[in-house]
Amino acid sequence: MKTAWLDKIDESLVKSFYEQQTEVEQNEGFKSDLSFGTAGIRSTFGLGPGRLNAFTVRKVALGLAQHLNNKYNEAKVVIHFDTRFLSKAFSKEMASVLANNGVTAILSNDYKSTPELSFAVRHLNAQAGVMITASHNPKNYNGIKIYNQEGGQLLPEASDTLSNYINTIESPVNIENGDFETLVKEQKIQYISDEVTESYKNEIKSLVGSIEEKDAKVVLTSLHGTSLPLLSQILTEMHYHNFVIEEEQSTPDGNFPTVAVANPEDEAVFHLGKKLADETDAQLIIATDPDADRLGFVERYDNQTFRYFNGNEIGLLLMKLRFQELAEDTKHKYIVKSIVTSELAERLAESLNVEVNNVLTGFKYISDLLEQKQHQSQEQLLLAFEESHGYLAKPISRDKDAIQMVPLLIKYKNLLNKNGLTFKDTIEDIYENIGNFKDKTLAPTFEGAQGIQKIAKIMSQFRNQEIFSICGMDVLSIEDYETGEVRNIKDGTTSSLILPKANLIRFIFEEGFIALRPSGTEPKIKLYFSLNVENIEAITTQFEKNYIQNIN
Repeated sequence: MKTAWLDKIDESLVKSFYEQQTEVEQNEGFKSDLSFGTAGIRSTFGLGPGRLNAFTVRKVALGLAQHLNNKYNEAKVVIHFDTRFLSKAFSKEMASVLANNGVTAILSNDYKSTPELSFAVRHLNAQAGVMITASHNPKNYNGIKIYNQEGGQLLPEASDTLSNYINTIESPVNIENGDFETLVKEQKIQYISDEVTESYKNEIKSLVGSIEEKDAKVVLTSLHGTSLPLLSQILTEMHYHNFVIEEEQSTPDGNFPTVAVANPEDEAVFHLGKKLADETDAQLIIATDPDADRLGFVERYDNQTFRYFNGNEIGLLLMKLRFQELAEDTKHKYIVKSIVTSELAERLAESLNVEVNNVLTGFKYISDLLEQKQHQSQEQLLLAFEESHGYLAKPISRDKDAIQMVPLLIKYKNLLNKNGLTFKDTIEDIYENIGNFKDKTLAPTFEGAQGIQKIAKIMSQFRNQEIFSICGMDVLSIEDYETGEVRNIKDGTTSSLILPKANLIRFIFEEGFIALRPSGTEPKIKLYFSLNVENIEAITTQFEKNYIQNIN
């Protein structure tokens, strides 16, 4: 098998990456096949069926074409790509195979963001969407995310169906992809029109309205990704010019040269933005991740100090400030959030008389609920969000959308500034009046086959042992989303959970909750803590020591 791949190494698109790998790394690509999961495919570059290359991309494309042709008479697919290595090349591979198999491919000519892809699928009434991205993963990763006709990522059942098509394809190196230029001339591959981008921009401007106050200067950085120049265009068209761009960090570059990881969840990525804020006397630094679905920000004060806001805190701020903005709207307001989002979000919503909709982790579940609610004209979405820095205020896209949220944040920052207030003042007011829950997410990594086994053992210990207390806190109930049951510890009764099954366990305490969930895209287990305690660091350290590090 390896010989067949090596014979076509020049066609693989990954020759330079493969030749820089060790022999062990090279062989890893031939030990397994890439599996199409609920978040699509995400992997490192290399040769073989277990790595990302032209042939494994073609395999996904052919499986998608077969799936769509079985479901629709004439299907069209929108394809976008980000600034990562090989993203554009992979997008052309996808388009060529789809078009060669009777599916019209609508392709972007330049890099675009994930929310733009989601919007375009809906706007063009396409049957599916493809985003070539690995989001905020390290630079040696890329991936393929598949979207349904509503513009949301595939739900598990649809993902399994597509997986079956992909997995039945046995020889990726022999897939015919058609000649790209010929398919373009035949209109089987089409380039997306500027009208789609203009419509997306207009929807965002409609959401934000206007930014009346313009005193607070803002620093923008795309972390070498896709949010610029689109964001600066939107702000300029809204007559807001009081921003500066961190140019070095906003140059599209798959190497991500200015950051260790291009993720706004990591405060370290703001170092250049902080420096520019000091130089320009800016009060806010906003960063987006490479495919512009996530955002993060740091606030700067007159005494030249800074405050970083975590994903939960940003969600709380947006909830409160958007509620205040929509105070005169009489529609019934609701939020949608994941079950691992801060306990405080639910309590804040209750204090505002806002309906709470909890869904499983993954924005696809938020998208699905928004689709169900779209025809309920007397309801107003306040905010849809996850703790992992993903937010949506207007469901024009059905994925996390940093592009629409940044102008809204700037509007709120300026309104607060007008009244002598800051985001810090606002979050402290929430803590004082609703409760000071402390939130922390850990993601210990366990590589390789042994890592997979260790993650399974970690989850198993919580499912197969009687646990009444964790880190000195009494367990009130245990929600196991894999079994679909919630168990009341005090009286021993069980009841059914209403959400779909997933490999997630949540422990409920008087103080809040702790949740555990293996990642679907990376060799990690996610640990979520949302607790009203004095020392969250002591709790998380003790939990890791007792339940993670000691598992062999």
